[in-house]
Amino acid sequence: MVKEPTPEQQAVLRHDKNIVVTARPGSGKTYTVVEKIAAILPALPDFKGVIAISFTNKASDELKIRCRQRGIDTKRSFFGTIDKFYISEIIIPFASHLTNNMPDYEVIDKISTEEQYSGLLGTTFPFSLNQEKLILTALAEGKIFLELTGEIALYLLKSIPSVLKYIKARYTHIFIDEYQDCGKIQHETFLKLVEYGLTGIAVGDINQAIFGFANRFPKYLISLIMREDFHHFQLNTNHRCHVSISEYSLALFNISKEIPDEKRVFKVNVTGNEVSIAQRIDERLERIKSKYGVAKNNQVAILCRGNGTIRVLDAVLKTAHKTFTDTLLDRDNSYWGRLFCDILYSRFEDGIYPVDVAEQLYSEQIDPARYRKVLSMCTEIFSYDESNIDLAEPIFVKLAKLVHPKKESKKAVELLHETLNTKSYLTSFIPAADNEINLMTLHKSKGLEFNVVFHMDLYKWVAPLENISDEEWIQTLNLHYVGVTRAIDVCYLMIGTERYRPRYDDFYHAVPSPFLGLPGTAERRNEVDWS
Repeated sequence: MVKEPTPEQQAVLRHDKNIVVTARPGSGKTYTVVEKIAAILPALPDFKGVIAISFTNKASDELKIRCRQRGIDTKRSFFGTIDKFYISEIIIPFASHLTNNMPDYEVIDKISTEEQYSGLLGTTFPFSLNQEKLILTALAEGKIFLELTGEIALYLLKSIPSVLKYIKARYTHIFIDEYQDCGKIQHETFLKLVEYGLTGIAVGDINQAIFGFANRFPKYLISLIMREDFHHFQLNTNHRCHVSISEYSLALFNISKEIPDEKRVFKVNVTGNEVSIAQRIDERLERIKSKYGVAKNNQVAILCRGNGTIRVLDAVLKTAHKTFTDTLLDRDNSYWGRLFCDILYSRFEDGIYPVDVAEQLYSEQIDPARYRKVLSMCTEIFSYDESNIDLAEPIFVKLAKLVHPKKESKKAVELLHETLNTKSYLTSFIPAADNEINLMTLHKSKGLEFNVVFHMDLYKWVAPLENISDEEWIQTLNLHYVGVTRAIDVCYLMIGTERYRPRYDDFYHAVPSPFLGLPGTAERRNEVDWS
């Protein structure tokens, strides 16, 4: 049964022109996007669709799954990351219009690994004549530099009129989620497509802009809000977090309106370092779960500022836990690499079956023979579990050869082999088991939610770092905001008297983060001692 949208969400769904939606955590942003897509697609012919862009594979997969669960016929829609869109919809189909060559393309992670193209280091758009020459030479050789996919795509978009004609012929709307993390190139590309006739839907949260290190800032989201050709909607009602968690998160930006009687944000003081904190979590976890009616450990997360803290906790935490890290396969943007990732995530995601994967690749009605072959291979892959899925490697490769016969990537096969045979890599594709706590970075947690959150690394010189710009300070505050708002029922801000320093591999006297002293925060949390 489809739930009814709130009045805020209904306003978004009714508007049929360009819109920018600012949504607070827990306000039903993904639900609203799914319902918007569901309202658009039935009126489109089968050969058309929408572009739905997310900034991570996980977020993109979640959107596809939600649409599938909603029973939406996605037709010829594109679901994926911005880099995947650049590569598959612009660069590979149209680069040959300028190079007069159609090679097998390979995505190169780092320009620095290709000495003859060192002149492209630090390239910005528009290109100089020398940079343009180098890029065209690389494309003619089948090399796509991951660091420049946006710049190359925008260059092709502006140089080849048929790119815009193709996109408009195939798609009617472009959705971009997490628009606060868009950079200049993504913003220009989005506006170019909107100006050519696609309807633009941008969704974001200014206070969740955390990717400043990648030159992405919320100013582009703000600029959309100011444009006359975009209507601004707000989703402010938090349907996820307990009201006290929501109010605490708003107090970080001095916009909280009340102090709830029941406070479920706790500043927890612990004598000792991360090892002591892990011990306290081990000791108290069952009581916390019982108090808040949490049945499973995978509804609990420990969120850290960096991988150094994760390594310490991973070594000493006695409670079963799952550590999540990015793998090289995650970052491989070749056709084969993306296919391998999609299948691995699907294999271990609850509620996804071989038929779901097969239907995303081929239509049973249009191409029944290939559909049956793909379904058979997917069924075979799904018959393997974590302990023996390395044996399925030949089937992955066979499937890739069927789906993308001219896009073979030896590197993707090597990364698949490494992932299937390295436990720490493979487990990153597998959700935490019922008895496992989630252990991950704050960046990794973005878009997720947990009943219980233990927020680590809230120390001076860590969050925020020392001697940083105002913009970097805000970025780090936004990251703290993301951590707090991952919590549904309760959030514990864990503070030790010592902190781990990865650079020196030692423990050092800890001073609480200035974020804990922001106006309005102390009165919106409880302070407890777990020493």
